[in-house]
Amino acid sequence: MIYELKGTGFWLDEACDKLLEYLKDLDPDSRSIICAAGMTPSAPIHFGILREVAISSFITDELVRRRRKASLVYYWDDYDHFCKIPYYTTKDAVSEHIGKTLRDVPDFNGSYNSYGEHYMHEFEECVHKCGFFPNYNYQSRMYKFGLYADRIRAALNKRKEIFDIVSRSSGMSEDEASVKRDSYYPLEVYCDKCGKDSTVTTSWNSEKDCIEYTCKNCGHKGSYIIGKDFRGKLAWKVNWATRWSDDCVCYESSGENQLTDTGSYSVSSRVATEIFGGHVPFSLLYRFIGMPGIAKVSRAQGEKTLATRLTGVLEPCIVRWLLLKNPPNKAFSVDIEEGIFRIYHEWDAFVDKIESGECTDLDRRIYNISMEGVEFSKFRIPFRTIIIALGICDGNKKTAAQQMLKMTGFNGTADELLVAAHSRINAAYYWLYKCGHVENQLSLRASFNDSAWQELSDACKNAVMQVCRNLDSFTNEDDAKKILYDIASQTGADKDLFHAIYMLCLGKERGPKLTTLLCLTQKEKLLALLKGDNK
Repeated sequence: MIYELKGTGFWLDEACDKLLEYLKDLDPDSRSIICAAGMTPSAPIHFGILREVAISSFITDELVRRRRKASLVYYWDDYDHFCKIPYYTTKDAVSEHIGKTLRDVPDFNGSYNSYGEHYMHEFEECVHKCGFFPNYNYQSRMYKFGLYADRIRAALNKRKEIFDIVSRSSGMSEDEASVKRDSYYPLEVYCDKCGKDSTVTTSWNSEKDCIEYTCKNCGHKGSYIIGKDFRGKLAWKVNWATRWSDDCVCYESSGENQLTDTGSYSVSSRVATEIFGGHVPFSLLYRFIGMPGIAKVSRAQGEKTLATRLTGVLEPCIVRWLLLKNPPNKAFSVDIEEGIFRIYHEWDAFVDKIESGECTDLDRRIYNISMEGVEFSKFRIPFRTIIIALGICDGNKKTAAQQMLKMTGFNGTADELLVAAHSRINAAYYWLYKCGHVENQLSLRASFNDSAWQELSDACKNAVMQVCRNLDSFTNEDDAKKILYDIASQTGADKDLFHAIYMLCLGKERGPKLTTLLCLTQKEKLLALLKGDNK
């Protein structure tokens, strides 16, 4: 069953209500409700994939809260072939591995046992960081140990019936279908000699439990015993139906491209019911996540769309909040570059509503689920403030925490502030130094900028000296702002004062919010930069 949310209340309630209604005839009370998600680890994984596992995890947890037995299985299709070239290399550089199983392709970065393992491990870390803990099903193991052997035999024995199902959704003409029907085998076979899937299955002998094949890549002609040494897998749409039938999958989210009339879900549903005698899971439609200028993030867009980047720069509770507050049937965009400051600001405003009690029951529920089982900053510092503090302190987190003490109102030591805000400080460090935001990596000048000083008007020099005399009063941004504007107005320096301070401190005409810069920088350092040896 394909279901698209109608917007009747909170999406999580609507989805679970409709799922349980669908399952009434399947008697789910006597067993666990299996929810599923999965993908092929064929490249560095983009953060759009997090939406699927998040939706399935939220639904699983809600079922448990309703006292139903439920669990989430994540299927890793690591027995698929390697065909997607990662953004950091070229087709020529990896051509010898194209067509091999992802389990058999080496990790090009040398960190893991295989290419597939690398990206599975990275994504699992992201998933766990966000508080999602599925049971993992590695398809390479399932095929290696022959756990799908009976399904393979059933598919081979009914291969023509499967072809009829598949061909009807492919747009194939009747003449073309009649030619291909007899030679169709619902398998992807890996050559025993070269390891690639450039093979053509030529025969199936059910009595001998044997298939024969020819490899177009190396010319090898070979055979496999299905229940003994078979190296291959069922074709995707048949494989999907196999998982549903074997594991009694009751729920699985699907992207809009899979839920078309001729999409994977439709074909697999017919295979599951007509060939394997199983049932079709309830499938909730979800739409894509984009970013500024891109409607749908994908693996082809490189580092800026990686799941590791999203979970690196956002606190886990904020990732959960974004994925929870946007209904699955609503496409939305995430800007974790310059828009990251707005995301943190909106989250902090949301938490302020919760803490003040000026929130709805739904707000509080979304907040509670967002915070469930993940790290969060117990003391929230504006994200931009942390970025400036880290920049001033050359990335030293402890020194930055020391500088933030006086302007945040935190009642404790720098070490205690590091603990209370470590989730956000770590995210800010990642955004600043791991994501290449060079323009935000502030560096205070090492010495007094005498040439800039000589270019200042007398009024501006007088204003800078008054700033120096008032530095002890720069304990918070509001006071600092008032003092700066008063000095600029009284001396006639106006906006030239701000330009002068940036040039003297940074050697640049512009910089971060000036009051934040002045409140965070050590007084002794400011005095050395603003007045040097001038009295």
